[in-house]
Amino acid sequence: MPQINYTNIAEMAFNQPLLLTASLANTIEAFLTPRVLGLKVDKHENPEKISAQESTPIPLGDPEKGNRIVVVPVHGILVPRRGSITDTCEEVMSYELLRSQIQKALNDDSVLEVVLDINSGGGTAQAAFECAEFIYQARSIKPIRAIINFNAYSGAYLIASACTEIIISDTAGVGSIGVYQKRLDLTKAYEEAGYKVHTFHRGATKVFFHPDVEMSEEERAHTEQNIENTYQKFVGAVAKYRELSLSEVQATEADTYEGQAAIALKLADRLATPQDAINQIALSAVQRSSTPTLSKKISVQAASLLLNTPK
Repeated sequence: MPQINYTNIAEMAFNQPLLLTASLANTIEAFLTPRVLGLKVDKHENPEKISAQESTPIPLGDPEKGNRIVVVPVHGILVPRRGSITDTCEEVMSYELLRSQIQKALNDDSVLEVVLDINSGGGTAQAAFECAEFIYQARSIKPIRAIINFNAYSGAYLIASACTEIIISDTAGVGSIGVYQKRLDLTKAYEEAGYKVHTFHRGATKVFFHPDVEMSEEERAHTEQNIENTYQKFVGAVAKYRELSLSEVQATEADTYEGQAAIALKLADRLATPQDAINQIALSAVQRSSTPTLSKKISVQAASLLLNTPK
């Protein structure tokens, strides 16, 4: 049975800005905390699987006629790279994998559009903004539409906001444009267990976020500034992608909105069930494929984006 370093995994959930809902953060914390503390865990939870889900894009249409669309699942916790957290918590999707799947569709002449099938409460801020900006630039090459297949909150909404269009059903939700961070403090647990940790350091910030050191006022101020910087970056990105003012985005106060309410706030574009949305996009692709020069034009643009996209 493989040994899992839960302390390293916990770095994904603690001590860094997170673009996810509070409920999802609490779920992850409840899963990780007893393992970090070495407490007894229900053996039936089977925490040994630690690789991210290999979600497979779904091609629709006829490659010979050049009218295909590719549906990319964006489900579960969003993390920077594959294999970053246990999948016992929830499904996992990496920004790295999402980006590579979109790039593959851009390079395929038979694909006219990309559809992101989103159901996620968000994830890490790390790598999220780079992925969103990639999508925003890529949508000038081929349409990239987001279908909210239940929820797109926080980091998942950042991804959706960068798309050409956001399609939402009446009971699907978007929003939670805010930043979340937790700081794990184990000093009381160590004290009760009879442990005393002596930490030596040079540099004032070197022991910031260490769970065996109590939080200082300097660390608190440092954390608040980091949170504010990430929040302003998040607000600015959504405002840019959705063509909203900063004040309009900030006024949402990280709340969540469903269906028509989201459209009224310009957080989504139109109302349709996921199946109806897919049918409409597929029909449009078939109609557009009759343009003879379209495939060649798309191929040249996709190659250009690949050369100018940072790895």
